[in-house]
Amino acid sequence: MRVSLIIIAALALCPLLRATEPTELRAALDLFNECVGKIQANAYHQETKSVILAKALHGLTELLGDTARAYDADLSAMSDEAAQSSFEQALQSIAASPGQRRSPRELVESALQAFCKQHDPYTNYIRADDYKMVQLMNKSTGSGIGMTVHVKAGAFFCHPLPGSTAEAAGIKAGDKLLSVEGKPLEGKPLEYIAGLIKGEPGTEVMLRVERTFGRSQNVNVIREAITMPSLIVEKRLAGIVLRLRKFSAELMAETRLALSQLSAGSTLTLDLRGCPGGSLEVAVEFANLFLEPDEPIVTLRSHGQPDEVRKATHSREFKAPAIVLLQDEGTASGAELVIAALLHSPHLRAISQGAKTYGKGVIQGTYDLQGGGHLVLTTGEAIAPQGRGWDGIGLLPSLENSGKIFP
Repeated sequence: MRVSLIIIAALALCPLLRATEPTELRAALDLFNECVGKIQANAYHQETKSVILAKALHGLTELLGDTARAYDADLSAMSDEAAQSSFEQALQSIAASPGQRRSPRELVESALQAFCKQHDPYTNYIRADDYKMVQLMNKSTGSGIGMTVHVKAGAFFCHPLPGSTAEAAGIKAGDKLLSVEGKPLEGKPLEYIAGLIKGEPGTEVMLRVERTFGRSQNVNVIREAITMPSLIVEKRLAGIVLRLRKFSAELMAETRLALSQLSAGSTLTLDLRGCPGGSLEVAVEFANLFLEPDEPIVTLRSHGQPDEVRKATHSREFKAPAIVLLQDEGTASGAELVIAALLHSPHLRAISQGAKTYGKGVIQGTYDLQGGGHLVLTTGEAIAPQGRGWDGIGLLPSLENSGKIFP
């Protein structure tokens, strides 16, 4: 009996013996290599395989703490083949370490997430179990609370949409989201958080938020109907205000109907505060409503591909004498695209005011992996007609900056 126990212990501590068979470790490494292949083939910010491996290993050992730091090594200066071999050996050793309770797959998925965090703010690997849960959540009926969530430095920040139940419940732009229904959010993808928030219209969901002044509290928010419009119209003496919630398929029809009520000489206000963007195609089409043919809207830039310049394709449909664009730190992506395009036009009297925008100007691709899991990858960048990208820096309000929107 004692001899059998010694043999079992020896097998458990010998990674090389386990690696010779198609084991759980081999399957985990295959998943890792599949994901790295997608990154190398499609990433906008290109990195060598040895650098990817170095970041993944370093991030993993940092996560595991003192017991794993001995296996960290600088793989970035190695050839890709040598770095691959060293990474696999380190992972085998970590997996076989006494007291190590994470499975090889958990180690690999942690390494992938650690790399993604170092690659750029938007690239993310969603663990297979989390992705299955997201897919199940998406199949279920329900609705949200009219709030977008942005990620900065690993933390989640709330940005309620205009007229939403989140706004009515007192959620403020910039509040840090700590938990949903008591479930912690650290390390979870945005899709998972959205699924936690979603539920039957009229029911409540409890959010724990940390206010900008540091105090934490629970906020109960009523889930709103799925049919909430993409646009809220407010009529004022000087003109009309269009509060854009998202660039969705329904937005264009709603906008044309609202603008048909705009009388000659009236000022148009586009309220983009808290607007997270949405469909790129809808954002381009929306900007085209106010631009003349061939005016630039945005340039899409991807690795290894010629720039794709999007321009207005038809005469502007609406000619307001003045356009005011309202923005804040929750204004992102397609909403920023519209601001940059309209402020660049020589045919418009347009100004923007408020706070600096969020600064998300990237194109993303999504990839289901055969080994399980899901990769969200930055594959390109949006360039404003002014000749600059706004990703990571945001757009300044032109009214407070002598007409400039870039620092």
